[in-house]
Amino acid sequence: MASLFGLFKKQNSVIGLDIGSSSVKVIQLRKDKGRVILETYGELATGPYMEKAVGQAVALGPDILSQLIKDLFKEANITTKSGAISIPLRSSLLVTIDVPELPDDKLAQMVPLEARKYIPVPISEVMLDWSVIPDMREELLGPEEPNAPHNLPTGGHEMSKMKQVEVLIVAIHKDTIKQYEEIARQTGLEAKFLEIETFSAMRASLYGNRGATVIVDLGAATTKVVILDQGTVRLSHTINKGAQDVTLAIARSLNVSFAKAEEIKRKVGLVERVGDRDMGETLSPIVEYIFNEVNQVMVEYQKKRSRSVEKVYLIGGGALLRGLPEVAKESVYAPVVLGTPFDRVEAPAFLENILQAVGPEFAVSIGLALRGLEEL
Repeated sequence: MASLFGLFKKQNSVIGLDIGSSSVKVIQLRKDKGRVILETYGELATGPYMEKAVGQAVALGPDILSQLIKDLFKEANITTKSGAISIPLRSSLLVTIDVPELPDDKLAQMVPLEARKYIPVPISEVMLDWSVIPDMREELLGPEEPNAPHNLPTGGHEMSKMKQVEVLIVAIHKDTIKQYEEIARQTGLEAKFLEIETFSAMRASLYGNRGATVIVDLGAATTKVVILDQGTVRLSHTINKGAQDVTLAIARSLNVSFAKAEEIKRKVGLVERVGDRDMGETLSPIVEYIFNEVNQVMVEYQKKRSRSVEKVYLIGGGALLRGLPEVAKESVYAPVVLGTPFDRVEAPAFLENILQAVGPEFAVSIGLALRGLEEL
């Protein structure tokens, strides 16, 4: 938890609120003459609000979650209520589909119909958005010469001959949006927008990187894998293992409580022994499972696109496990680095080491706040 001097200019400040399953993070940024300045940041664990241990993934109702956020704002000395909230990837759907290249009005009719195949609830119950993904070959090589007229009939046989375009579909259940709007109301937060955490993490992590890149977000309950290319989401995948599974493995191995296991995990990670137990041997199977699956996703993308991933960014609280980057580097074929989202902001020099250490946890909240500043 940190509060920097308390000398803030409210009118230029925004917050990014990242609501996770094991903790809630907030960051407050200010824009000043083109600079992005860190004002304050903080984090509170969700577990204790349900009489669970720190590090445990829990589902808080709107009332309890609102109280946690109020406590967090107070402890972090938040001075503005203007900002944005992230929506977890688990509460949304990201999918890419191929459809015939059509005029915008016809595409707007076709996409919702195609989206029904992927959305497990009635289309009327979700907020649906979509965008055409730029043709990667055209971005890299320039547009091809047209080899067929654009006024083809839209019959079945002719439709199959038409050029295909890729569309990214984003769907969020309306009940989820209502829940977050209620949280904003109860906490007095003036939410300028809601954003799926994936897009916030992209904004904070990539720094304009246009190559094929993977963001691996190691949360408590799950690990989210997103492949981006030319600055656009190309693939989204969820692995049903996360940092909580590491803690549970320690608890079973040492026959200790979850709370004690979480303490041990944060202290020794994968690199030390606890008594006669080598934590690397105990925990490596879980970590290797996660990154072997990450690598498989990367290999499949390479086969499909003929594009090799250039870099893997690790973010999320699970990325802070000591020794984890080294295991990741042995499991995936591309260079692996920890995300450094605080590089996007200015902060006092004495905080440099602290911010570097906690940076991966705050990628989503920083990405939210950066967008908030852009929209001031």
